[in-house]
Amino acid sequence: MATILDVAKLAGVSQGTVSNVLNNKGNVSAKKIQAVEEAARELGFTINERAKMLRKGSTNLISVILPNLEFSHYRDFYNSFKLNVEKRRYSTEVLISNDNPQTEIELIQKAKSAMAEGIITFTCLDEAEQEYKKSGINKVIFIERKPKFSAEYYGFEYDKAGEELAHYIAERKVHNLVLVTSSENFSNERVFIEAFRKVLEKTEAVVLTHVVTDAFRISNSILDIFISSDKIDAIITTSKGFADKIHEIQSSMFSNRYCDIVTLSPVYSLPEKNFIKYELNYSLLGKHVADRIVESVNQKSWGKEHIYKNDGIRRWNHIKLKEKQAKCLNVLTIDSPEALAMKGLAQLYTEKTGTEIKVVVLSYDEIYEQLNSANEMQLFDIFRIDMTWISWFADKTLRPLNEIDPEVGNVFEEYIPTLEKKYSIVNDMIYALPTSPSSQMLFYRKDLFENVAIQRVFSEKFGKKLKVPKNFVEYNQIAKFFTELPNELHDVPVKYGTTLTWGNTGVAATEFLTRYFSHKKNLYNKEGKIVLNDEIGMIAMDELMEIVPYTEGIQTSWWTTSAKAFANGDVAMSIMFSNYASEILGSKSKIVDKIGFSMVPGGNPVLGGGALAVAKTSKYPEDALEFIKWVTKEPVASAIAALGGVSPCRKTYDKYDIINTFPWLELTKECFAVSQTQRIPEGMNIPFDERQFLKILGMAVKGVALGLMEKEEALNQVQRMIEEEIL
Repeated sequence: MATILDVAKLAGVSQGTVSNVLNNKGNVSAKKIQAVEEAARELGFTINERAKMLRKGSTNLISVILPNLEFSHYRDFYNSFKLNVEKRRYSTEVLISNDNPQTEIELIQKAKSAMAEGIITFTCLDEAEQEYKKSGINKVIFIERKPKFSAEYYGFEYDKAGEELAHYIAERKVHNLVLVTSSENFSNERVFIEAFRKVLEKTEAVVLTHVVTDAFRISNSILDIFISSDKIDAIITTSKGFADKIHEIQSSMFSNRYCDIVTLSPVYSLPEKNFIKYELNYSLLGKHVADRIVESVNQKSWGKEHIYKNDGIRRWNHIKLKEKQAKCLNVLTIDSPEALAMKGLAQLYTEKTGTEIKVVVLSYDEIYEQLNSANEMQLFDIFRIDMTWISWFADKTLRPLNEIDPEVGNVFEEYIPTLEKKYSIVNDMIYALPTSPSSQMLFYRKDLFENVAIQRVFSEKFGKKLKVPKNFVEYNQIAKFFTELPNELHDVPVKYGTTLTWGNTGVAATEFLTRYFSHKKNLYNKEGKIVLNDEIGMIAMDELMEIVPYTEGIQTSWWTTSAKAFANGDVAMSIMFSNYASEILGSKSKIVDKIGFSMVPGGNPVLGGGALAVAKTSKYPEDALEFIKWVTKEPVASAIAALGGVSPCRKTYDKYDIINTFPWLELTKECFAVSQTQRIPEGMNIPFDERQFLKILGMAVKGVALGLMEKEEALNQVQRMIEEEIL
């Protein structure tokens, strides 16, 4: 095994220099840092992180005791917990008890020996108090299985789950029912079983067989039930892990004896056809437990119960239509990740209603032209409309949703706060529902920003630490630095500092507005007049033009292209909209595990994305609105996010599988709240032609970039044309 001395010899430096590099200390030159890192890689040397923590007097280790990792709800909890504690630089150790009391006692001692700062446990001990107190570890949190003494506990409404599933069975007039659970010694199982039986006692027609089993005996238990029972109408189980085994045996050995399998389950973002799932959000539980154990300092506040609401049976096909529904609905949308997701998920809608959903994908400019001619052409029932166009087309092309359904505003209860004002409402009328609300964000190569050798070069050059930029002066400086870096450090995996997206006038204008809004909250001045040829406009144009030499060129036409360029690993930073960011995780991405993200410089992001609206000329407005509600609400909205789109629903952002895959989505909620980029003051209820505005501004921006105009001339022309054509 290589040592620090071996690394020092190969790198040609002292042991002290190696130690400083590995611990990110001392004044070491970039060349020596690079030599040490290359020598360490060649020798396979890695610093012992746990030894570092012990020297500091703290391990930052949390032990997690699970019954097994085979069952998905334990995995969901642990993965979410691990993700969220590691954000705070804690580490986790997973310990498997197999629901064996003696094994759990040994694992408690193992956690103590490892100097764990806390234990998270799904305990199987009947008398847990003594063993956990003997460990001397103060921070102990019990999950799902409530101990018999006062302790910090997190769980769900197990009595409500039992009652609701019993009612579900009773409503379907099930006769021969099998209930499969773990031991009633576990509080969650006991509470569920008691509530379930209490409801079913009132239903005389049900013949109930109760099977108590565990992860090891489940296959034999179910095989015995199928063999000994002539008829089974439904099987209820308290674990998705049990349900998986039941389905496996049923489909492989008893395929001619179909029965419904209903199970408690963690939340799944995509539809499931094998089971009827009653969902509990274990990933949200994991996140909140992580928050609690990391942030809690005062142990006197411990001993609380934290009971989370059940998600229950999510209704993928909860659709209300008239008796005679439309044969087909035509939907016009833009090329984006959610368009592909919508096409796939629309099949579920068709299965339920018989209404075919034709999704037509056109470019940004083509959609604008279709909206302009919609009343004459009458081709589409539903438009995916850019959020900045809604005020312009509201009265001209769209049908107010309130007129179709006076209760449509109730959907806002599911949405992230503030979305309705920015994506839906014009003159107090609801014209659209958000389908792809998004925000500009700064994405950067985390591996480059954290590279010690690169940090040293930056520090030597600028006399300060390399950090994620907070304004566009810093942004441009860093972009220039990374573009020139390959000349100073060999083998640097980057060619350009950043990207620019301005292949058409609309997106070119947006690049300007990104800089403009970093200095000013809104477009208008104190008198309510749009002014772009002022000092802030000049600064924004300078900041934009300064960045041009540090990009690949001005050919990048759309946000998907910028995302792919970033994914290719050629650039250090990129500003893009969150609804296109999933492209950076494509199959050819070279930076999947190297992505950092932050608020855009200036902290006032431009919002983007769009909403779904009903065409004024649609022959099926009720059907069109029902589809829009279906696709923008739970659970379909989360499924679209899981497939690479985004969602307007709050619940989406509590799902581990989505946030783990697209972690920047959590930040978008904050972006929606802080963004202030209004074109005209509130109260001035006049249509604003965003497309024409962006066209005028974008032409000027491109004129300056191509050397055809000076910035003063360009902005003065923009100001004149805005006043003549828009205001």
